[in-house]
Amino acid sequence: MDTKFSIALHILAYISEADAVVTSELLARSVGTNASHIRKIITLLKEADIVESNQGKKGIALKIPESKLTLDKVYSAVYPEKELLHIHDTANKDCPVGKNIKDVLLPIFEESEKQLMGNLRKKTLQSLIDDMYEIYNDSRK
Repeated sequence: MDTKFSIALHILAYISEADAVVTSELLARSVGTNASHIRKIITLLKEADIVESNQGKKGIALKIPESKLTLDKVYSAVYPEKELLHIHDTANKDCPVGKNIKDVLLPIFEESEKQLMGNLRKKTLQSLIDDMYEIYNDSRK
């Protein structure tokens, strides 16, 4: 699995907490990647109406309040057409296992994906940021 989702969450948390104009270069330094990779993820977030970006004073900003932005929306933005779990389609239909494996795995995979999306739907960007501050404050004790 790639890291687009965690990078998108990092970007959104940074945008939310930044006092200054947010640019792809600033985000790239925070994430530890290059600005072009950040811009690709920003494009996905813009297409999902999660962020807006303008050259100059405003930079990149959230379009959805942190308390309303659920993590499932972010996941769907960075993976618009991706199934979480895939079943191979190369199984030998003449083999008893190959013939039936898809029917056995499909309900398991569908339920797992449903649970993941349900868990992400329960969390907001604000709750993620709150957790981040709690961890930070605990580490300073």
